[in-house]
Amino acid sequence: MNKIILLILLVNFKVYAQGEHISFKKGEKLEYKIHYGPLAAGIARLEVKTINNQYRFIATGKSTGLFNLFFKVRDSYESIVDKTNLHPNQFYRDVKEGSYKKKESVFFNYKLQQAESTRDTIPLPKNTQDILSIFYYLRAQNFDTLKVGESFPIQIYLDDEFMESNLYYLGADTIKTKFGWIPCTKWAPELETGRVFKDDYGMNLWISDDANKIPLQIKTKVLVGSIKMDLIKYSGTIEPLRRTY
Repeated sequence: MNKIILLILLVNFKVYAQGEHISFKKGEKLEYKIHYGPLAAGIARLEVKTINNQYRFIATGKSTGLFNLFFKVRDSYESIVDKTNLHPNQFYRDVKEGSYKKKESVFFNYKLQQAESTRDTIPLPKNTQDILSIFYYLRAQNFDTLKVGESFPIQIYLDDEFMESNLYYLGADTIKTKFGWIPCTKWAPELETGRVFKDDYGMNLWISDDANKIPLQIKTKVLVGSIKMDLIKYSGTIEPLRRTY
């Protein structure tokens, strides 16, 4: 579930513009409900804090209801990020999913240009992001000039390697949410198939088309069934979600 909770992160826009387009602030909280087919499978939460003049991004996910009885999930992520360029300095992950458990601690050493984890040290590419920090980095970008059908490469640190993908912009849309009908932009990331996902482009995600740029809904096909995530709570955002009706 750790790769499902943060599917939001597979997006890329433009070069960061020194805070010009920051779409989040300290105190922002987002909560999502996760469905596996007809079952209510879990809850995911994202929060923005600060520490030592750095951003501290926190994400947690847990299984709920009947799903929790046969597959218990308790996931936690944390990313400490530079406020000026939004590059991650440290990343932590504590994952418990059924019988699978994993802890990870990573220090991004920009002086030596390497990522130093509890298991390995690997070369650090330019414009590095971890699987949590990239979510906020990309929300700080201006994508007003993107054209429908354009795709962009992305690179994210995870498990002592950099995961490469492409994301396709599918245009403007309006979807019904708990908060009403909300204008958004629609995206389809290229995925790694054969392990979790059913096909290369079996996912769609919708991002609010306003100053917040927050994910509203995600739908994806997995090897067995489908998964859907919906925003159910939000607070501390730059502005209220913009609704059409």
